[in-house]
Amino acid sequence: MGLKTIGSLLICFSLLLAALIIVSDIRIGYKFEKKYGSYWELADRSSTLEAKEQYITQFVDALEKNNGDFAVHNALFLKTPQNAFENNVEALITLRDRLKEVKGMNKTSFEYQTAIQQITAQEQGEADLLMDDIKSAYYLEQNIFTWEWVEAFSLLMLGIIFWVGVIILMVAFQIYD
Repeated sequence: MGLKTIGSLLICFSLLLAALIIVSDIRIGYKFEKKYGSYWELADRSSTLEAKEQYITQFVDALEKNNGDFAVHNALFLKTPQNAFENNVEALITLRDRLKEVKGMNKTSFEYQTAIQQITAQEQGEADLLMDDIKSAYYLEQNIFTWEWVEAFSLLMLGIIFWVGVIILMVAFQIYD
């Protein structure tokens, strides 16, 4: 097998695998948003407590119903209670239950105002981290090559293979000085 063939194969191989990873990433992201993420986004955008509670309930129900779509942890090696999928769902359940509890309060009471402030602080302070863990657990379970650093490392390695192929072709065609 000549240098031209090897260089061409490396380039084609790296481009094909990179395209597969990228397409898979897009497909998995779309499926997550369609099945789960849209409920959270709608809850976040909702201005009434009733609407927030409704969307968070739908989100939690979808997560519990389809928990097999998610990895047990958003980690391969350094597994902690914080990156456990089940614990993050439990945190969401407490938020949902708190919303239901507050919904029954008198809207002009001090209790109600305090509860709303606590819920807002919780959503703003921890919501992004919680959603990152849940979404990453989904990606990890669906295709490890689209999960966080594994995806970055895979694409980096494919980039290196691509450039090795280019260099081999340059040597084969003697396009260098």
